[in-house]
Formats: sequence, structure tokens, C-alpha cells
Amino acid sequence: MTAGRTGPVLRYMPFVLLLIAGTLLGIVHDRAARQGKLDPVSSLVRTVISLPANATSSTTRWFSREFGWIPHGYRLEAENRSLSARVTALEMANTSLKQQALTGQRLAADLGIVSTHTPKPEVAQVIALRPDPNFETIIINRGSNSGIKVHDVVITPIGLVGQVYVVNSSTAGVVLLTDQNGMVSARVERANSRAVGICRGNYTDTIVMNDLSAEADIHPGDRIVTAGYGVFPPGIPIGTVLSVALDQGQMNKVAVIKPFVDFGALDEVIVLR
Repeated sequence: MTAGRTGPVLRYMPFVLLLIAGTLLGIVHDRAARQGKLDPVSSLVRTVISLPANATSSTTRWFSREFGWIPHGYRLEAENRSLSARVTALEMANTSLKQQALTGQRLAADLGIVSTHTPKPEVAQVIALRPDPNFETIIINRGSNSGIKVHDVVITPIGLVGQVYVVNSSTAGVVLLTDQNGMVSARVERANSRAVGICRGNYTDTIVMNDLSAEADIHPGDRIVTAGYGVFPPGIPIGTVLSVALDQGQMNKVAVIKPFVDFGALDEVIVLR
């Protein structure tokens, strides 16, 4: 009888002990919480859990340190290509700016004649380009009311255009260098050259420099500017020599010049009054 009564007690004893242990742990936890501390069990659990977590983190850091360069390498390669392209673009832009600065300085010197004219040069818009198919001319929107006169020299910031040949009150006609009547005395810009000739148009996109002596020091690539004879002031850029040859009589040289000005795209000009 005694054994039968003790059997159920022993059977439920683990649950009773767990209940008691849980109650005690709850009391300890509440007391530790009120003191702002971890109870021993929570501390143990966190310690146990932290061991594999730390191991995993260390392993991840090791793999990242040892092999992380692989994905980074692809990204860095792409970034390097992008940076290289940007550097190339900046270098090209810098070179272009330097060339523009040098051109501006040279033109400021070459076109210094502008400041010697009083009143100041007149800026004009081109309102008709080659209105007569038989002549290389333009019409500008400035005339005698603006002080424009026949034989006034017409330029752009990059070179010589021609000269005024007819004027009315509000407009003027300009004969271009590309016209056969658009003659101008010219010289080689090089300091050690004394080559002087006459530039004359031939109704194409080039002009011809005649009356050069057979010994004239002129070569392809030379810059040609106005010589300063007649109505044209000296030093206005005309163009670059493309080729040089002897004429048919073998007595003089003839040079073909590529003008600096694009006569087919004139929009605004400057008249030296």
C-alpha cells in the first residue's frame, strides 16, 4: 500500500522541482532586473549564444579579408574605367581651353588695330549671304546711318572677311575674299620671312596668293596675314598655306591658302570704320 502511494509522488516530482526552480529563477530575474543587472541564467545563455555568433563573425571577417577583393576588384575596375574616361575628357577640355587662350592672346595682338579706330568698330549682322550667284558677297544690317563707308574693312574675331563695296542708309554690301575682286596684300607671319604677295579669291573655299618671287620663303603650314598696304591694316589673319608651287612661267611662286573664316557660315561681322 505504501509503495502504491509513493509512486505518483515520485512520478510528478520532476515537475514540482521544475516549478520550484522556475519560481526561484523568476524571483532572481525580477530582483536582478530591478537592480539593472542580468540574472545568472540569462547571462549564461547570452554567453553560450555569443560563442558561435563570434565564431561566425570571425569567419565572415576572415573570408572578407582574404577573398573580399574579388567582388571589390570588379567594382574598382569599373570605377577606374569611369575615372579614366573622365580624366581623358578633362585633359581634352583643358587642352582646348589652353588653345583657346593662346588663340585669344594672338588675336588680341593681331586685331589690336581695332582699338586704334575711332569711333569704335561696328558689329553687324549678316542678313543675306551671297545674294548674287555671280559674286561672292554678303549684305549686312549696318549702313551710312551707322557710319559705314565704302572700302571699310570687315573682319570676324578669327580673321579677314573682305571690304565694303556699296552702302545705303541702313545696309551695306561686302565683297568677300573668295571673290576675284576681293584682293588684299598679304605676307607670311613668320619673323624670318619676307614673303609678300597678293591674295585673290577664285570662287572656291580657298584663295590664291600670287606675285610671290621664286625665292620667296613660304611653306605649307605658314600663317598668312595682311601686309598693311592699301585699305587693309597690317596683321589681320587671313589663313594657312596649303601648298606652294611655281607658276606656269616658272618665274614666281603661287600659294594656295585655306582661309580662317568659314565664308559659308557668316552670321556676325565687325566693320572697321
